[in-house]
Parts: sequence; C-alpha cells; structure tokens
Amino acid sequence: MKPTTTKKSRPWILTGWGLIVVFILIGAGLYLYFGWLGYQESAKIVEVQARAPHFQDPYTISPAQEEKLLSYGYPEAFTILFYEEDLPGGGTQTIRQETWDYYTQRVGLTFINGDLIAEDPIDISLSGPIDPLPYFPEQFGAYMSLNEVISAAAIDSYVEIPVEDDFIADGVLYYANSLSFGLKDDQLIYIESIALTGE
Repeated sequence: MKPTTTKKSRPWILTGWGLIVVFILIGAGLYLYFGWLGYQESAKIVEVQARAPHFQDPYTISPAQEEKLLSYGYPEAFTILFYEEDLPGGGTQTIRQETWDYYTQRVGLTFINGDLIAEDPIDISLSGPIDPLPYFPEQFGAYMSLNEVISAAAIDSYVEIPVEDDFIADGVLYYANSLSFGLKDDQLIYIESIALTGE
C-alpha cells in the first residue's frame, strides 16, 4: 500500500513554487522600474547630429543695448532670464531680464526688456585673457524649445541633468561649451554664457 502523504503535499509544493516565482517576478519588475527611474534622473551626455547653424535672430537688440555695444562691444559673459509678470489691468507680460558682464572693463549691465536699469562695477581678478564667446544675447528668445536652442547656438553636444520636481517641476538643466541653460516643459527660461580664460 502506497503512502498518501506525497499526494496531499503536492498542491502545497506547487503553491510554494508559484509564490516564489511571483516574488521573483515582482522583485525583477521593481528592480527594473527603479533602475529606469534612476536612469531618467541621472546626467546624460547627448551628441547632436551635424546641422547648419540657425542664423535668424529671435530677438532684436534695443536702442539702449546698441548704444552699450558701441561703447563696450559684446559682453564677455551674459545671463538671460525669462518670466511672466502680472499687468495692472490684467493679463501677463513676458519679461526678459539680461545681465551683460564685461570683466576686463570691470562693469556689469542689467537690462529689463531692453531698457538699461543698472550699470554696476565688477570687482574681479583675472587669471588670464578671456576667450571670446561663441554666442551673442540676441541668439536666444523667450521660451525657445531645446531644438531651437541647439540650432541657434550650433551646439554639437551637451549634458542633460533633470531637475528635482521640488525645485522646478518638469525642469531640465543643460550644459554645453561655455553655455548652461534651463528649460521647463521644453521652454527656455534661463540661459547663461560662461566666460573662460586661456588658462
């Protein structure tokens, strides 16, 4: 007479193996999911396919800026910030806030929508001659897309770093040659050219 214990234990064994397989699949799924999230949040180096630079100026230099260009030339570094400001009668207005820095001439200019609002001294010691910038302020307009920035600046490679949602939701920072810029929802809100010395 054959023992009956093995027949009764088979369903439990199958159930046990089934649970193990389920836990393995869940664990693998969680590993892949969190690995994907980590990849999305990590810095990425992106190579851009060769393309002709986009020379159409998206911004027109104001008369006040033209006057300073005649006095000082193009800035050795600049920062542009785009944001919306409420109007007294309702609605909003896009603000273009620019800072032009002339380190060798030790002066910084601040413009709001092309109007000069400040001319401040810069106290800085230079370690060597400053390399000419390959960019100009008028190349960049409010809320340009990433592709438009790449085309306008003729960028051939850049580093992409997602910004934490607590800081800027759907924000991404980019770093290219002598240039950093930030986009929110694929719209340019900040760009900064970086002055480099020969040393």
